[in-house]
Amino acid sequence: MDSIVFEESVNTEVSSSEFVDKQWLYVNDNNNSSYSSQVVLDTTPLANSGSYINWSEAFILMPLVLQIERTAGTAALSSTGSFDFVAALKSGYWNILHSMSVEFNNGNIIQQVPFMNVFCSFKNITSWSQEDLTQWGNVTGFFPDSARSWAYNDATSATTLTLPLSGSGYGLTNNRNAPYVNISLVVGSNFVSGPTLTSIAAYNTSTRATLASSDYTQVWNEGLFQRQLFINYNPILNAANNASNQQGYLMNSTNCQEVFRTFVIADTDKRSYAIDAIIRLKDIADFFQKCPLLKGSTMRMYLNTNQTYFQVQQTGPTYTATTGAPLLGPLLNLTASPVILGGGGTNPILYSSANLGQGAGNLTPLTATTAVTMTLNVALSIVRTQFSQMGTNIVTAPISSCRLYAPAYTMSPIAEQRYLSLTPTKRIVYNDIFQFSFPSQSVNSPFNILVSNGIPNVRSVLVLPLLPIGSNGNSTLPASGFRTSSILSPFSSTPSTPDPLIIKNFQIQISGKNLFINQLQYDFENFYEQLVSSNQLNGGLTTSLASGLVSKSDFQQLYRYYYGNCGRSLPSEEGVSKAIQIQGTIAVPTSSSVITAVDLMVFVEFEREITIDVRTGARIM
Repeated sequence: MDSIVFEESVNTEVSSSEFVDKQWLYVNDNNNSSYSSQVVLDTTPLANSGSYINWSEAFILMPLVLQIERTAGTAALSSTGSFDFVAALKSGYWNILHSMSVEFNNGNIIQQVPFMNVFCSFKNITSWSQEDLTQWGNVTGFFPDSARSWAYNDATSATTLTLPLSGSGYGLTNNRNAPYVNISLVVGSNFVSGPTLTSIAAYNTSTRATLASSDYTQVWNEGLFQRQLFINYNPILNAANNASNQQGYLMNSTNCQEVFRTFVIADTDKRSYAIDAIIRLKDIADFFQKCPLLKGSTMRMYLNTNQTYFQVQQTGPTYTATTGAPLLGPLLNLTASPVILGGGGTNPILYSSANLGQGAGNLTPLTATTAVTMTLNVALSIVRTQFSQMGTNIVTAPISSCRLYAPAYTMSPIAEQRYLSLTPTKRIVYNDIFQFSFPSQSVNSPFNILVSNGIPNVRSVLVLPLLPIGSNGNSTLPASGFRTSSILSPFSSTPSTPDPLIIKNFQIQISGKNLFINQLQYDFENFYEQLVSSNQLNGGLTTSLASGLVSKSDFQQLYRYYYGNCGRSLPSEEGVSKAIQIQGTIAVPTSSSVITAVDLMVFVEFEREITIDVRTGARIM
C-alpha cells in the first residue's frame, strides 16, 4: 500500500487519446415492416462511414410488444387494477432469438444453429460477474431466476386444497414472484361478535424458519420479480388509490413514449408493454467479443425469432361463505400449445402464478363458494402486434424497426499509422457452436449417444436435460387443460435455465478417449472440476477477482449444466475431426410414474478463425 501511495504522488498524468472522435451510428433492418419471418440486418452503411467500427460494443435494438388481453370469464381486468406483475420475459432479451447466421464480406463466419438462446443463457450466466449484472442486467433484461423457487405439479386435478401448486400451472414451474405471508388469528374467550375486536390477536406463526425447506410458500423467484420491475413502470394517476406514488405527474405515458421508456399501457381488459430490448452482440456470439476495430467490413445478419402467442385460463380460489374456511384452490393452465412465429422453438414469456398473493392472483381473486374465471391471450411480437388472435388490439412500439447500433471511432493520424503498422492484418480466433437434440431418452438406465462422427477443433461439450411434453405433468388434465414441454411452457424458467434433472456417471468421449479419468458421479465433481471454470474470469482461480453467477447450491437446485472442457490437445491434432460421444444415466425417483423419458440437448463449441485486412476490412482467408 505504501508503494502505491508513493507512486501516485510522483507520477505525472499525461492526458492523451488515440481517438479524436467517437459517434454512435445505427442502421435499420431490411424487413420493410414485415416481421413474420426472420429479421435481416445489413452493415453496409456502417462500412461506408469511413471510421473504425468496434463490434464488441455493438448491440441490436429489438422493439418488443408484450400484450395481455382478457377474452372471456366472470372476472374483470380493469384499467386501474393492480395487475402490473402478471408476466415478464424470461432472463435475457436474447431469448427472443432462436438462431442467427452472419456473413462477413459474403462469406459465412457464424453458422445458423437452432436454440442459440439456450447456449447464450449458459454462456452469460457462467461468465458475468455481480458487477456486470448490476450495470448491464436492466439493459439486457438479464436477472437469473432463483434456483430454489421451482416446483413440479403432476396433479391430475386442481379442485382441492391438497393441490395448491395447481395455481402455478402444470409440470415444471418457476413463476411465484412474491413471498407468502400467513397470519394466524387467535380468538380470546371474551370475544363478542360485532365491531369490538379487542379479543382477537394476530400472529405471524409461519415464516421460512418454521416451514419445511420443501415448502413452496417459503420461496419465490426473485429474478422474475426483478425483471418485471425492468418493464412495469406505471404512470397512471389513480385518485382512488391513496397509496399511489403519483409519479405520473412528473413522467407520464407521453413522456415515456417519446424517449422509449418501457411502461405499463393499461386499458379495460388489456395490458401491454413496449420494451426496448437490447441484445449485445458479444453476448450472443464469441466472434464479436474477439473482433478488433475494423474499417470497411460489411456483414449481413439473419435472425430467426421466438415471437410467441398462447392462451391461459385461470380459475380463482374459493372459501365457504358461512365459516370463511378455504374451499377450493386456484387453477392455471394453457388451453392450447403456444404458437411460435419467426422460425423459433422456445417460449420467451414467463407468466406469473395465480396463487393467492402472486402476480396473476389478482386477476381471479378469492371469492365465496363460486369461483371466478378468466381466459387471457398473451403475445410477444417484434415492433407491433403480429398475431391475428389478438384481434383489433394492435400495439406499436415507439421505434418502428429493429436497429443495429455500433460506435464509429476516428483515430488521430499518428495513432492510425501506428495501428496499421502494428497489425496490418488481424487473425481472429473465435468459437462457434453446433447443436444436437436427442429426444425421449430413457430414465434410470445408461445412455451412450454418438453426438457427431467428426468435428474439428472441439473446445467444449455442454449437455442440458429437458422435460418433453410426456414428462411435464400428468396427462390427466381438466377439460380445458393442455400440456407442453418445459421449453415451450410459460410457467417454467426454461430455457434460461436447464431443467433440474440429475445425470450421474457422466462421461464425454472424444474419438473414443475418455475426457474424464473417472465418470463424474457426484455433484461436487461436476461443479468443481468442470462447471466452475467453464467461462469464468481466469477460470475462477484468482481470489477476489472472479465472475460467474452459478454457485454450487444453484447447480444442485436448478442450474444443472453438464459441461466438459475439450480444449486441451496436441498441436498436431488441430484441425483433425473427432467423434464425440456422451454417456451417463438420467436419474429420477423410481416411484415416479410421470417422468418416463427426458430430452437431451447438446452443444458442441468448436474453434474457427479468419484473417482480415485491417485497412480495407477485406477477408483474406
